[in-house]
Amino acid sequence: MEKQIKSESASTEISLYFEHESVEDLLYEFLRDRTSLTEQAYRRDLRDFFSFTTKNFTLPRLVENKMRFDEIQRVHIVKYKKFLESTNSLRGKPFAPNSINRKLSSVSSFFQFLLQRDVVNKNPAELCLRPKRMVIEETHAFTDREMKNLFDLVIEEAPPLHRAVILLLFTTGMRQAELRNVKLSDFKMNEGINFLKYIGKCQKMNEIPIHPTTAHYIHEYLTWMKKVDRNVDKSDFLFQPTKNSYNGEIKKKLSHTAVGYIVRKWAKKINSNKRITPHSARATFISSLIDNGEDIYYVSQLVNHADVRTTQRYDKRKRNFRKNPIFSLNFF
Repeated sequence: MEKQIKSESASTEISLYFEHESVEDLLYEFLRDRTSLTEQAYRRDLRDFFSFTTKNFTLPRLVENKMRFDEIQRVHIVKYKKFLESTNSLRGKPFAPNSINRKLSSVSSFFQFLLQRDVVNKNPAELCLRPKRMVIEETHAFTDREMKNLFDLVIEEAPPLHRAVILLLFTTGMRQAELRNVKLSDFKMNEGINFLKYIGKCQKMNEIPIHPTTAHYIHEYLTWMKKVDRNVDKSDFLFQPTKNSYNGEIKKKLSHTAVGYIVRKWAKKINSNKRITPHSARATFISSLIDNGEDIYYVSQLVNHADVRTTQRYDKRKRNFRKNPIFSLNFF
């Protein structure tokens, strides 16, 4: 049965074949080691790009059962970039430079894969200039005082699942997808210290110590699960939905919607003016460590950032005039 990738245009369908191998098979090989969320993002970005080239240039063409990816040239990438810069996203706002960068990076990564497979003889996106990365809208984060109030609140009032999720997110800086994929077997003990060993973004292994308070309430959550006849085994996902937790013989993991709901529910009780999301937990964790004097390179390793410049985005010290190093000058 012929596999097809549909473009955003309802009237256009691209039958993507290369030497009797469908693009779905190529995509499978390209994406097989990625997380589910990363895979979805790549698929969406590639779908958008090929929808653009099909609609505007009727490329790539299917010639004698071969998809001519090599017909995509640098000029098509440049025009796609200009299209993104002049078009609004689904939210009705212009694409942010970081979003355009990500979309172009997805295209470049795919063509680099095709180059390695000898499907094309060059990567047309390799030398395409990308917009300078910049933060248009910062992720909202809690202050240390707000975090103390949040922890006091959830420890006092939140149910075991909510309490464990909040504490683990905000005391490790884990990404939401990483937290959802954590299994009980990922928790280890070394020299009397609890730590979590997990696979993060880009399949990078990370190890992070668990704060004793967080470990205590995770244990309480596991005890509660056992009391309600939902024992969490070593191979099970740590956090599971309260309903429909089984998918055949496999216990389901908590959905990203549920994690978002838990974070927003309790964060609103602390500060309703801040838009706190699961990613805000990561921003809060990083910015708090940096603001309290931790070495930025160590923090970068702790949260598994590939580039320390990503960590530097969370450094708010230069905007904190009271802590500005200018007041440490010994000139007077």
